[in-house]
Amino acid sequence: MGLSIPTAAVADTTTTTTVASTTTTVAPTTTTTTVAPTAWQTWRVAQLAYVTQLRGINRTFRTALVSARSALAAAINASTTKAQRATAHANFHLALAAAFSARALALTALGSPPAPPAGSARSAYIDKLHAINVAYRAAVASADATFATAILTATTPAARATVRAALQLAVANAAVARAAALTALGSPPMKDGNSGKKA
Repeated sequence: MGLSIPTAAVADTTTTTTVASTTTTVAPTTTTTTVAPTAWQTWRVAQLAYVTQLRGINRTFRTALVSARSALAAAINASTTKAQRATAHANFHLALAAAFSARALALTALGSPPAPPAGSARSAYIDKLHAINVAYRAAVASADATFATAILTATTPAARATVRAALQLAVANAAVARAAALTALGSPPMKDGNSGKKA
């Protein structure tokens, strides 16, 4: 006897389980450590500012001299009379006096450079070097001030030549004294006892 087995269609059932995932992001931690500048680093900043001021004084002085000479040349070229040329030279001497006087005042107002941290051979050397340079600048300032006054009272070419010669001699003497003092001071110490760096 034949048995007829009906075909049962069986559907495969797939169960999908969804698992929620949690992602945790850890932000990197940055630690900033602020290191206070050393005494020598602080001094170097102050020293640089001082030198910058000094260079500014000299730059202003040179600019004033160039301007005065340019104005004189232009006035002479445009002049047609002896009186006009005399006026041009008088104005030039006024400009010279103003430039030299301004530099004298600026150098005096600048004063001494910042003192280095005490307690090392390098400090002692820098103090002596500063004293030499301050003395030189004081001598130049004095020569400038003397010239600024004298050039205005010099009424003849010979008198003006004498005033200029006196200025040149005073500055030259100051330079010679500075050079001698630097030679006597000698070489700087190779290393600083505090920082271990070359001077």
